Amino acid sequence: MSAILGRLEEWRDYQPGEWVARCPAHDDGKPSLWINLKTSGMVGLACRAGCAFEDIVAGMGLLPRNLFNVDAEGLVAVAEARPEPVSPYLTAGLRVWLDGLPAGEPDAAPAVAYAQKRFGLSSAEQARLDLRWWSGPQPCPDWVPTSFVRYPRLVVPMLDFAGVARGAQGRDLSGRCPVRWISLANPDGFEWQRYGVFPGPDPDGPWVIAEGLSDPLAVVADGFNAVGVRGAALLNKDPVTLDALAAGLADKDVRVCGDNDRSGLAFAQTILAALHERGVPARRLTLPAGFKDYAVWREKR
Repeated sequence: MSAILGRLEEWRDYQPGEWVARCPAHDDGKPSLWINLKTSGMVGLACRAGCAFEDIVAGMGLLPRNLFNVDAEGLVAVAEARPEPVSPYLTAGLRVWLDGLPAGEPDAAPAVAYAQKRFGLSSAEQARLDLRWWSGPQPCPDWVPTSFVRYPRLVVPMLDFAGVARGAQGRDLSGRCPVRWISLANPDGFEWQRYGVFPGPDPDGPWVIAEGLSDPLAVVADGFNAVGVRGAALLNKDPVTLDALAAGLADKDVRVCGDNDRSGLAFAQTILAALHERGVPARRLTLPAGFKDYAVWREKR
C-alpha cells in the first residue's frame, strides 16, 4: 500500500483505511482523490471531480490488476460489507439492455468478425452464446460505466447455470482503450455475477473453468463447455461464487485451466481445492510451455 500511496502527490490520512491525495488524472488544485484499502486487499479510487477510473490508474503508472491483493503493511483496512447478488429488477434491466444491442450479421458485423477471428466462434456459436455489439451512441443504464461506452465492444453476457444473464463484459474492438475487457459497474449494495456459463454443443461433454472470458470463448469454439471467472484473484474470499460453481458442475466432467503464470497456477489451485472440498472431482488442464493462455494455444496450435 505504501508503494501505491507513494505514486500520489500530497496524500494524507483521512480516517483509518482511507486517504486523500491530488488526482493524477486532472490539474488538481487540492486533494480530491479518495483512496481506501479493503480487508480483501482491494484498493478503491474515486475522484470528486469525476475522473474516469482508468485515467486515474494510468496517471499513477499502474494497471487495474495492481489494485488487488495489496499488502496492508500493518495499516488499518476497511471491512467491506458483502453485497447482495443482483436483484430480479436489475437482472430484468440487464436483459432489456442486452436485447437492445445488435447481434449477428449484418447489424453487428464488426463484432461477429472479431469473435470469429480471435476465438474461432462460428456465427451459430455466437448466436447460441448471445454475443452482442456495442457501437453507441444510445441511452444506457447507470450501471454501464462511461469507460465501457467510449469505444465499440463485443458484449458477452455472463449467464448462470439456468441460462439467465446476471452480468456482462465488453471487449474493446478499437485497439485504443487502455482496458481490453470492462465489466458492468456494481449497483449500490449489489454485485453482478462473477462467473459466466458458456455451453457448448453437448452439455454432457467436458467442462473447462478458465480465467476471464477470452479463454472460455475459445474453449467453446473447440466444442467443449466452459465457465469463465472474472476477478479470479479474489476467489478464495468468495465462497458464494465457489458454492455456485460446485453446485452447477456437480455431475460434470470438469477441468480447470489457469494461465501459464504464477497467478494462473494460484487460480487453478484455488478452484480445484474448492471443488474437491465440495465433492466435485475436477482435474487440472495444463497448457504446454510457451503458451500464455488457452486462447493463444488454440490460435497457434
